[in-house]
Amino acid sequence: MEACPINGWINIYKPIGISSAGLVGAVKKILGGVKIGHTGTLDVEAEGVLPLGVGEATKLAQFLVDAKKAYRFKVQFGACTNTGDRVGKILKTTEHIPSYQEAVDICKKFTGTITQIPPAFSALKISGVPAYKLARSGQSVELKPREIEIFSLNLESYDEQEKTATYYTECSKGTYIRTLAEDISLSLQSLGFVLELARTRVGVFDASSALKPSSASDLSAEAILSNLQNIEVVLADILVFDIDVDIALKVRHGKKIPIASNDIERIWLRANNKIIAIGSVRNGYFNSARVLNV
Repeated sequence: MEACPINGWINIYKPIGISSAGLVGAVKKILGGVKIGHTGTLDVEAEGVLPLGVGEATKLAQFLVDAKKAYRFKVQFGACTNTGDRVGKILKTTEHIPSYQEAVDICKKFTGTITQIPPAFSALKISGVPAYKLARSGQSVELKPREIEIFSLNLESYDEQEKTATYYTECSKGTYIRTLAEDISLSLQSLGFVLELARTRVGVFDASSALKPSSASDLSAEAILSNLQNIEVVLADILVFDIDVDIALKVRHGKKIPIASNDIERIWLRANNKIIAIGSVRNGYFNSARVLNV
């Protein structure tokens, strides 16, 4: 299939068993090598919403990297692993299992601005090398604490016999759910790791409207393109300013144009119902951050 001159977003639900990069590669191959990028890696053992930017949409990827995300995760109490999930090696065990009420009450402690230390088995780079590669080779990995925001955290179910609790959270970028599960467990005087993990929403994209292949081999060009959404969908909460075609040409050629407005931190320009550029307004002029060719 020849490369398609397409631009937009594909809301795809990554199944368990394939990496985010592997799914991107599969979609890219099906669409004939168009430029595609994702906006936040999901572990191979995790599933969930993985919005893909196609063509010029990749220039707006940061909007989804920075967007609020939602996860559903099941914690297995009674042990911890070196990876923080079920595929890791068990390091310690404990007989203390929190009660249902304790599992409910702990949510308040982890709501708001909290500090996390990212897991050693993460994609964060140390001197240019992903932390997980260092951890897998047996090297010591030390990552600095960082502040994140937990907008909501709720216990959805609790199984006393299986010693598990399922939580739903809405959180900021940079949140590591495996670390959250471990920290919750430690605060409950127990140990725990992630048994199941699903990302249910990334910004405006949620699981209910996502394309849901059971594997990469289930994908087809027709199914992928039927899910394609406009580039501008991620800009719904940002001020838009309409301009005519002549001014749009000036913007495309890097010229500053006057905007009758006070300073605006973020704004996008539209001509003939097509996005032209995104940027800011300073001292009465539009300053381009990214110019799109659609």
